[in-house]
Amino acid sequence: MSRSLPILTLLLALASSCDARRAEPSAAAPTASPSPSAPPALPSAVVAPKEPSPLRAASPFVHLTVPGHPAAVVSLPNGATSRRPVVIAAHGNYGRPEWQCQAVRDLFEDRAFILCPRGIPRDNSPGPDDIRFTYESNAVLELEIDAGLRALAAAYPDHVDPGPPLYMGFSLGAIQGVAIASRRPADFPRLVLIEGGHDAWKPEVVQAFAKGGGNRVLFICSQSFCERDARWAAARLREAKIPTRIVKTADVGHRYNGPVAEATRKSLPWSLEGDARFGDLLPAP
Repeated sequence: MSRSLPILTLLLALASSCDARRAEPSAAAPTASPSPSAPPALPSAVVAPKEPSPLRAASPFVHLTVPGHPAAVVSLPNGATSRRPVVIAAHGNYGRPEWQCQAVRDLFEDRAFILCPRGIPRDNSPGPDDIRFTYESNAVLELEIDAGLRALAAAYPDHVDPGPPLYMGFSLGAIQGVAIASRRPADFPRLVLIEGGHDAWKPEVVQAFAKGGGNRVLFICSQSFCERDARWAAARLREAKIPTRIVKTADVGHRYNGPVAEATRKSLPWSLEGDARFGDLLPAP
């Protein structure tokens, strides 16, 4: 027993010396350094929106397939490299969408899309090569316009502005436009009503248009009775705080071209005032 004590003491001393050496840092090993912090985040690169390719077509007018409805006529903003607003041009009874589209294109040229719903053929058209059209009802015209807007956006997705269109109606197109706009004033807040669209402004129609976001109404009249009825309608609209204007031309009959078209051209800046989408696209007065 006495001989084993020195040996045990020696072993314990050697173990303690080894532990001490392991605890000391090695001269060859590098000292630990704190992890470098992550580099500061750089701002994302600002990418300018890509302009669409210029809209090019062989003709400014095209026939647009409208699912569930007759083909519409569309006037294109040839050369457009940005989104352009839409103008609805609704013809009168016994009219043609081609005629209405030409007349409204003369006002806007290449500044906007012009969507001209066709309606249904008249039984008393002059002949198979000269078919005239009417609209079955304001409800059917509303469906035809909605389908036409969807078809137009699908055909020209990079160029059609999705905002509310300007509604321009002549005679029957004006009359039925009032019913459509009063049901959905946020979708059709601005109206240009040529030789029609007066009698429908009953108090409940005016209130619906005003409360739902209706913005302004322009009446264009050639005939004296049109002006008289427009004054009656305008008084009700103004009571509801809807900006309203009446423009009377020389009495050239029930028409939308000639002096009536020129009066419409001069009044468009007022009709579109405050609509930033038009901006520099407004036709010169």
